[in-house]
Amino acid sequence: MTIEPVYFYTKNDPFYELSNFAPFGFECAGVYWPTMEHFFQAQKFLAPEHRERIRRASSPRNARALGQSRAIPIRADWEAVREDVMYQALRLKFQRPELQALLLGTMGRPLVEASPFDHFWGAGQDGSGQNRLGHLLERLRQELAVQNPN
Repeated sequence: MTIEPVYFYTKNDPFYELSNFAPFGFECAGVYWPTMEHFFQAQKFLAPEHRERIRRASSPRNARALGQSRAIPIRADWEAVREDVMYQALRLKFQRPELQALLLGTMGRPLVEASPFDHFWGAGQDGSGQNRLGHLLERLRQELAVQNPN
């Protein structure tokens, strides 16, 4: 028996809420971030003014564009810390009871960010990507299941 994966990426996907672009903000260290994407992209930089510019971006797409620009250098340790940063943000986003319920409702199913462009965080167009976002969500789901055994 094959277990059907949960795919998420675009607004039309049933599990779009799992996406970093989904409009679920959160607070971290007294600062409100409109989406996961805003937070994640800003953490690439040490310059407070550039982080703030990303935080105030009008959309997650614009936040990503600012974060992917190399006009300002990214932190030297970014490759080493990026997964920890992503997991921290996921934990903050999924403090919302409705998002916890959604995530826990996927128990036992693989979670796949169906990005055709991203082979690190997503599955890539051919499905051969590392899907790190999906794996981190599965890890968080397991953590939440232990905390909420009902």
